[in-house]
Amino acid sequence: MALVKSGVPFEVAMALEDHERRGLIVIFGELDGGRFDWDRMKWVDSDGS
Repeated sequence: MALVKSGVPFEVAMALEDHERRGLIVIFGELDGGRFDWDRMKWVDSDGS
């Protein structure tokens, strides 16, 4: 649902492969101000941890 919230049509979001969907969620999350640590594969808190 994160992709739909970002404006991706439901049908398109559900037709994506799992790895494509996860990648887009990270991209949209970073565009929204979040920070993803690719080495640790998790979101970084605002305090840097």
